[in-house]
Amino acid sequence: MLIREVILENFMSYEYARVPLKDGVNVVVGPNGSGKSSFLVGICVALGDTYTERSKKLSDLIRWGKDSARVSLLLDNSIKENGRRPIPRFDNDVIRLTRTLRRDGKYGFQINQKGAQKYEVMGILRDLGFDPNNMLIIMHQNMPSQFAALSSKEKLQNLETSVGFQTYRQDIMAAKNKLGGILSEEESLNQLLDRARETLGYWKEQYERLQEKKTQQTRQIFLHREMAWSRVDGFEKGLNRLEQELDEADRKLFEAETGIENSGNLVTSTYNGLRELQNGLGNLVEQRVEYERTVGVCEYSIKETRERLIQIQNMISSSEKSRKAFSLSAEALKERLSSGPTTLDEYFKLFSDLEETQAEAYNSINSDLKAQKGTLDGQVDKISNRLGEAESHLGNTINEMVLTNNQIDETSNLYIESRIKMALLKDQRGRLKLNIESLKGEIDRIKRDLNDAMAQALIKGDRVETGRDPEEILGDIRKTSGILLALSNISEEAEAMYESYNRTYKELQAKIELVRANRKLVLEEIDERTSRWASVMRDMLLEVNSRYQSLLSMLQATGEVRLVDAHEIEEAGLEIWVGFNGAIPSRLDPYTHSGGERSTSVMAFLLSLQQNILSPFRAVDEFDLHMDPRNKEIVSQFIVNTLQDSLDQYMAITPSQVTFKGRDVHIIMINKTEGVTEVRVVE
Repeated sequence: MLIREVILENFMSYEYARVPLKDGVNVVVGPNGSGKSSFLVGICVALGDTYTERSKKLSDLIRWGKDSARVSLLLDNSIKENGRRPIPRFDNDVIRLTRTLRRDGKYGFQINQKGAQKYEVMGILRDLGFDPNNMLIIMHQNMPSQFAALSSKEKLQNLETSVGFQTYRQDIMAAKNKLGGILSEEESLNQLLDRARETLGYWKEQYERLQEKKTQQTRQIFLHREMAWSRVDGFEKGLNRLEQELDEADRKLFEAETGIENSGNLVTSTYNGLRELQNGLGNLVEQRVEYERTVGVCEYSIKETRERLIQIQNMISSSEKSRKAFSLSAEALKERLSSGPTTLDEYFKLFSDLEETQAEAYNSINSDLKAQKGTLDGQVDKISNRLGEAESHLGNTINEMVLTNNQIDETSNLYIESRIKMALLKDQRGRLKLNIESLKGEIDRIKRDLNDAMAQALIKGDRVETGRDPEEILGDIRKTSGILLALSNISEEAEAMYESYNRTYKELQAKIELVRANRKLVLEEIDERTSRWASVMRDMLLEVNSRYQSLLSMLQATGEVRLVDAHEIEEAGLEIWVGFNGAIPSRLDPYTHSGGERSTSVMAFLLSLQQNILSPFRAVDEFDLHMDPRNKEIVSQFIVNTLQDSLDQYMAITPSQVTFKGRDVHIIMINKTEGVTEVRVVE
């Protein structure tokens, strides 16, 4: 069983109908126009048909006045005798396959009420071995005549698809396509090989000339490299000479700097010494002045003191004289008074007191004067000593001044000489620095030239130690340039082109050998696959012919099914031969046989093929068209006998009286009332 139940909603003349199907023969019977064919169309639409004989657009199949229609098939997916489900990826006994049609032209599939794509539906049908587009599986109205009108090739291809032999044809065609590609490739390779052989000869000659050119280019490169390193060598020698001159100038500059530093130190030390000597001379002058002043002061003080001593001596002498005079006067007075009236004792006493007082006064004055004299004498001695010391120091100072002046003269001379020497050294330093700067500039220039020459030389290659003269090298360069000029028209791509064409030529040879081997293998494969296809087709047709001829004999006819042009599958075809009522069998076509004969012959062929068809569901609409009652009854019974004890489903649609008998026959009656199709299952 494939289909358990068909549910039609607003589809053509159906408002809503649920139609169960059984194993064996399901006979759909009803008058013309009642909706029998629409029932089969609904099944095919649900299985993916996009075009039917009833309409150009699927939306035309929607019941009038409705916006959408829906057809659902309940497919059997129960576990079979082998313990597996027909569609293992669905773990359900029933798979609900639904197709919805809308007026706006949008159609959709659902599997178990979930949106699905058409390829998913086709995958399910492919797993079940069902093809709704194959005439030998689903045969709509008038298709027996259409089948009879098919070419023998088309008949054979329909047969192969229905019995599952299409893979044999596909294998052969794949091998033939492969062979076609191989033959085309072989022809192309042969043409390519001829052209490659001609081109290879040309590029070989160019390649040999290119090798000579490369040899000369290599020589030219080496000569340029030698010339470049020769320039580097010249610059390096010049740089070494200048660096030696710079070292010598640096040495002289260092000596000058050292001399300047020493002269500077000497100038500084002599200047400081001169300052010290001048300061010392100043101090000596001050000391001389001080000593001379001291000498003068001492001499003056001695002079003054001595004059004072003379004065004191004169005063002492005068005092002595006055005392003597006083003494003489007193004596005289005493003598005169001794003769006067006064009491003599009183006068003597008076004069004694006066004398005593005067003596004391003279003694006091003399003592003071002598003391002053003694003091002045002491001062004279001290001043004399001081004068002697001052005169001694003055002499020493004068001597030191003479010595200092001499030292100042010597130091001044040394200072002047040092300054002159330092000036000369500075001038020498300046000239040396200018020379050094000039040498450094020259060195920098040569270094730049050397770096440029070195960079150019490194670009040309590793260092070449050469002792050759540059003119000699230049002569060789000119010679190789002349040779290269003669070879200038040789393309640098000659080697690559020669190697490429040589490689291509060898590859083409190898490919041709491989293609020839593949061609042989594919031819053998085609022969083997064609033989296998022809063998299985003949074996199957033997079985079909046996049943076909048996059924024809019951229909008072003879005939056979023939495989023609079996040696070439693309030309091979299937021919149905039949002759009724003793007539010689002829090939079935739309012109030779009557409508009844065509229907009977096609049905006989279909029934003979039933046991070989893989699809678990087959259907034929108006199988009995143009058949006489006897043939209709025979065909009906043969259908029943063919499906006896089978799990397959067969749907036969007829507008006439039911002639099917048997326990595996299920009657579905269809009638239309007031534009609505009604379905009744006869139990």
